[in-house]
Amino acid sequence: MLIKKLFLKVSQIKWIPKWIDLLGITQYFNLKRKLKSKVQYIELKVKGYSGLIYLRPNTSDYKIFKQIFIEEEYNVSFPLEVNTIVDAGSNCGYSIVYFKNKFKDAKLIAIEPDASNIEIINKNTSHYSNIELIQGGVWHKNTDLNILNKNAGKWAFRVIEAEKGHGEFKGYSLGSIIETYNLNTIDVLKIDIEGAEKIVFENNYKNWLPKTKFGFLELHEHYAEGVTDLVHSRLNSFDFKVTNSGENLVFFK
Repeated sequence: MLIKKLFLKVSQIKWIPKWIDLLGITQYFNLKRKLKSKVQYIELKVKGYSGLIYLRPNTSDYKIFKQIFIEEEYNVSFPLEVNTIVDAGSNCGYSIVYFKNKFKDAKLIAIEPDASNIEIINKNTSHYSNIELIQGGVWHKNTDLNILNKNAGKWAFRVIEAEKGHGEFKGYSLGSIIETYNLNTIDVLKIDIEGAEKIVFENNYKNWLPKTKFGFLELHEHYAEGVTDLVHSRLNSFDFKVTNSGENLVFFK
């Protein structure tokens, strides 16, 4: 246990130069000081990004910020042309900020079920254009959904299909997203939906997977047993190549 704690501390120390490079030394130490405070938002000015980025103390926002901006899990070789992006499970919106900063002219469609996450997404993306933000969940068909684990943190909500007319929000299939927004392709697809990826890849996947060029997918085997093998099988059937970046499986043609 002691060795594990020491390893974790060392692994965090190596990122400090990157934190300071992006935030500056004063802003970095102010962030560390405020992380357990009762302020509603911490405002951050991040090198290379226009506008402020907002972070909620005592949430997973810090972890997600670190994954995206410090560890740069999305810093991979993208397709040469990116015009359409679908972000399924947008949480606090940092992935949207990252993608729109990189692909300023791309149309981005974001789907997120939680109302408070929607609120901070709007704050974090207010200075970007051509974003469609949908409050809802991603499912294998259009239906009503409920949150399965209401006591989980807002970054870990799982959803379940509800009886018609009794859902807390709507569920949307990726096929219907393509149809509604007249997308010829999904040039970049990000999926982080806490286990619901299993049902998305089980059913109606032929409506959207062949039209997808490139994707990030976080697998949740502990929530959806068998999802890893299922996803690899589906991707293989459409001749996708697969690699990994951080917690993400990256697939591309």
